[in-house]
Amino acid sequence: MLALSVSFGQSQQTSTVQQANAQLFAQCLFDIPTQAELDQMTYNIYLNHPDVEMVRLDLNTQRALILTTGALPLTESDLISWFEQYAGSVSCVQIGVYGVDTMDPYPFTNCNN
Repeated sequence: MLALSVSFGQSQQTSTVQQANAQLFAQCLFDIPTQAELDQMTYNIYLNHPDVEMVRLDLNTQRALILTTGALPLTESDLISWFEQYAGSVSCVQIGVYGVDTMDPYPFTNCNN
């Protein structure tokens, strides 16, 4: 019985650590006018944020999808700051655990920001 309790306790601790380091997704809308500026922004995000695994910035929909390793926490203000001079145009931010939380479908509705 004691061995089972110890095993269960270790299993819970591992689960908490895995959740804390779970891969994250972030999506939002932005206003960046040209493909060249989008390409530069994509490069800057990868360069300045080594935790980022994937960046997709779409010119037509002005939608961003970013995946991180989850090794670092990610807040809405963090994500907005990644857009540098375009930070003021970022809206409809959603951040969640990739594969666990449901991504809002595009076009985004119920945007509070």
